[in-house]
Amino acid sequence: MKIGVLGWDYGEMDPDAPALVETGKERGHEMSLFTLEELAFTPGTTGGLNVTAGDQPAESFDAIISRAKLYGEDWQDRVERLTVLSNVPGLRMFDPADVWVRGYSKFLTAQKLAEAGLPTPPVRSADTTADIEKACEEWGDIIVKPSFGYRGVDVERITDFRTQTDVADDLLARYGRLVCQPFYPTQYGEYRITVAGEVAPINMLKLPAAGSWRCKTLEGASFESFDAPPELMELALRASRVMGITLAGLDVLPTADGYMILEVNPIPGFLNIFGAERHKQTLNGVFDWVEKQVSQS
Repeated sequence: MKIGVLGWDYGEMDPDAPALVETGKERGHEMSLFTLEELAFTPGTTGGLNVTAGDQPAESFDAIISRAKLYGEDWQDRVERLTVLSNVPGLRMFDPADVWVRGYSKFLTAQKLAEAGLPTPPVRSADTTADIEKACEEWGDIIVKPSFGYRGVDVERITDFRTQTDVADDLLARYGRLVCQPFYPTQYGEYRITVAGEVAPINMLKLPAAGSWRCKTLEGASFESFDAPPELMELALRASRVMGITLAGLDVLPTADGYMILEVNPIPGFLNIFGAERHKQTLNGVFDWVEKQVSQS
């Protein structure tokens, strides 16, 4: 098959895009790597658009695996480019623009998971400090964050609204609208399950640093590999299929009421964190899924 990889970049920030290209070549595919900036649109012969991806006609690909960056001040342009590519007739995208937007948005993720009966925290939107105060009155201890965000940037905890109004004001000034959720204790850690198609080769337990509630490795949390129990694996695989994401990083919190899905990330990184063997299993899991879906179509 002819398969394109739509990369975040050429490996400077995301080494897994070039790694996907090399894995595809090893499996006998004709592979190309390009970025959203290299998508171009020209007039179609019967109106509409012709789309080129890295100077190749988009319709010439059997499939495109996307690890595209949608964040940034130019997000509207980036989403538009990915949507136009996703609309090319006959082209199989893994994954198309609507799936990516759903995975990036905290509101859309919560809506989709809840519709499927999967455990996810309740959410409130906040446009004013009064909205955040209402969330505090309902839940007491809360988390506030932007709907579109990554790497835990600007995720804050409000335990006392009266003394933390400056936190609320600052985030509202920057983002306009925020996500409010109840805070769940994290002292026993948070699970990260990385699903690749129909397998989940990378499973880790993240533990917050002493005195912190944050389970973010970039903010001092420790991590270790662990064998996920069958019910957790089943939950992660089901959530990935519900979201429509081929390669997903799920943050799942154990609570007194069972597992709670906090996030289904459509572009998980650090896929080589536990060594070459599991890195390869993850990349091959992506291609197993892509090949299966294309052959069935």
